[in-house]
Amino acid sequence: MKKIKFIAVFMAMVILLSFFQTTEAHATADLRRQLNELTEQRNRARAQADETQDLLSGIQADINDVVAIMLQYEMRVDEALLALDDTEIALLETQIDLQYAEEDLAEARENYAQQEELFRATLRAMHEQGPVGYLEVLFQATSFADFLVRLEHVRAIARFDQQVLEDMEAAEIRLATSVAALETLLAQYETQLEEQQIALAALEEAVAEHEVALLAMREDEEMVAQLLELERITEMVFQEQMGNVQTQINRIEAEEARQRRLAEERERERQRQADLDALVNFDGQFRWPVPTHSFVNSYFGPRIHPITGRSGQHHAGIDIPAPTGTRIIAAADGIVRTSGRLGGYGTTVIIDHGNGYRTLYAHNSRNRVSVGDHVVAGQHIADVGSTGDSTGPHLHFEIIRNGTPVNPMPYFGR
Repeated sequence: MKKIKFIAVFMAMVILLSFFQTTEAHATADLRRQLNELTEQRNRARAQADETQDLLSGIQADINDVVAIMLQYEMRVDEALLALDDTEIALLETQIDLQYAEEDLAEARENYAQQEELFRATLRAMHEQGPVGYLEVLFQATSFADFLVRLEHVRAIARFDQQVLEDMEAAEIRLATSVAALETLLAQYETQLEEQQIALAALEEAVAEHEVALLAMREDEEMVAQLLELERITEMVFQEQMGNVQTQINRIEAEEARQRRLAEERERERQRQADLDALVNFDGQFRWPVPTHSFVNSYFGPRIHPITGRSGQHHAGIDIPAPTGTRIIAAADGIVRTSGRLGGYGTTVIIDHGNGYRTLYAHNSRNRVSVGDHVVAGQHIADVGSTGDSTGPHLHFEIIRNGTPVNPMPYFGR
């Protein structure tokens, strides 16, 4: 495992160093080509790792199946061992019972032989004596009743001897039958024991085979797991290098964007300077800023402020009333310096005309130009409104020369 990790780290260092040595000298296009190549390599490494992961998952599933089968085999082995123990115990008990039965049978046969010999001796004696013997017994009777008793005794003795002989024969038959049954059972147990031993050996052989297979599968699992780790590390290396290359691309693009902005700013500055240079000879001729409305309701100079009511307030321009939305035009060529809200002026446009001249258009409802725009005389730059400090829709127009508002009226049409 340590060797696999060392190889992976070494490969990572080689890949990283190779790119560090080359990417700095390449342009953005080359870096993007390298990024695409790294992406493809990362994707291939990821796909290969995914395949290896599937292979590893398959091996682990097979291992789980084999382990489950082995558990079943082990349970069957345990059951077979218990059954084998039961059979061996039953076999031993049967052997003991057979031994006792054989001893009882031998004893019964000996007793039977003795009784049979006694019975035969009795029969011989009775046969030799014949009726005389019986008569002698009977004639020795002292009375008829004694005669009857003696007769019954003789008959009882004969019946008893016969019954003993028959009982002995029956006992011998029963014992012989029991011995035969025990011998049969013993043979069955021996056969069953042999079969169980064969089955147990087969189970143990199957367990051993599965243990060998499981060992091989464990080795495969370890090998594939190490391979997967190497492939994942390789994927991480490519991913990290992609990040490094992307960082360089971002840095180069940011620098390029900064250079473009600087170039654009220089170009705008150059253009502004060119525009100013073009306006340097401006002669102060202005157009009327609201072509459709010429009435002025508040001129340049002292006046009563329409909102505060204070008298003597200086009015820095002229007010031209007109409906909201009326078109306002540029009074002369120039560059837009301000376009937006400007304090009490509200929405305002200020245009630089060069040669120290600027014009101001205030209280607009909408501006139609932006800062930096180059406008020409008569261009639509805003719409009349009443924003800021205003009592109604009108245009507040100023002409500023060298930073100071001047009376606009003398500058129209000169």
